[in-house]
Amino acid sequence: MEKTDGNNKQIPGILDKIINAQHSVSLQNFEPTLAAGKILDLLKERDKMILAKRFGLLGFTAKTLEAIGKEHGLTRERVRQIEKESLKFLRAQLADHELAEAIKILVSIISDCGKIIKEMELIKMLSSEATEEERRSILFLLNIAEELLEVKENEFMHNAWASVNYNHEFFKNIIETAKGILKKEGKPVHELELIEKLKQTDIYRDNEMQVNEKVLRTYLNLSREIEKNPFEEYGLANWQEIKPRDVGDKAYVVMKHHKKPEHYSAITELINKYGFDKRVAHKETVHNELIKDPRFVLVGRGIYALTEWGYQKGIVADVIAEILKTAKEPLNRDQIIDAVLKKRLVKRNTVLAALSNRKLFTKVNKNKYALAGK
Repeated sequence: MEKTDGNNKQIPGILDKIINAQHSVSLQNFEPTLAAGKILDLLKERDKMILAKRFGLLGFTAKTLEAIGKEHGLTRERVRQIEKESLKFLRAQLADHELAEAIKILVSIISDCGKIIKEMELIKMLSSEATEEERRSILFLLNIAEELLEVKENEFMHNAWASVNYNHEFFKNIIETAKGILKKEGKPVHELELIEKLKQTDIYRDNEMQVNEKVLRTYLNLSREIEKNPFEEYGLANWQEIKPRDVGDKAYVVMKHHKKPEHYSAITELINKYGFDKRVAHKETVHNELIKDPRFVLVGRGIYALTEWGYQKGIVADVIAEILKTAKEPLNRDQIIDAVLKKRLVKRNTVLAALSNRKLFTKVNKNKYALAGK
């Protein structure tokens, strides 16, 4: 919850600071694998082994009901019943048990994030570099919590965990509002800017008791309709600047943020640096794509720029000819050189050499040049 100072600027409330401090301390002491192991010890040996194998704990890999049944001489349905009964037993045992603190941490974090959070985000929050065993331990603890429920991934949202009183309609309204903002902008918007725009909407102002910046970020990260690119910009998931489809798209996005021409090998390094996906870009492939893609223009030896920046392809003489044609009047040497350097990455002497071609250009009025025959 937030309050405002005399200038109507939002500042964190004392309660927010206390909650964040408590979370920080709790997370420092949170050991999911240790907690999961101690909780399993509350079960009978057979039930403990079945649950450990089902969730991939105590060194076991996660197994199917059928595989576990074969190992223990049980039917698939009987294993499912044991799993269900064991979880129910543990929930009852943990009601007043010291181990319940681990469950309370999970419930508190999810509640503080808007009563729902993306599964991967929650795991990262609990352990920034979680091992597979830690990840499975966290999922086990989540399954025990009576106050929580799993929300399966669908076309609109990622796999998540929510409080039982989570309001899905409110989440949908926030996302629809964010989509409307992005469509109006027509381009990716930096995270901070989108958050500020959302805070100016009626749905935010009308629900300030249950929504804040943390909740907005949680909802945006949970949505599959809105995604974030490596440059901390949000956009619609089908936009090429958010999810580039191929090497050409990736090159376009990194160049747009790099804001200056680069050699194709450097462009390749930028693509791999920002890691849009697991595919590694190779400079030969990048070079081949840039040559045929009209969004790029070769402005030097292996150096490419975006066409939208105003750079022009062709030899320097072609560029000079276009400049003179556009000007509709003779230009002096310095004017021509400055204009060419805005369109091509070449040396001044290269421009002068091209300008000396008498078949293409003629000198008029002492120090000015025009197209030959004009």
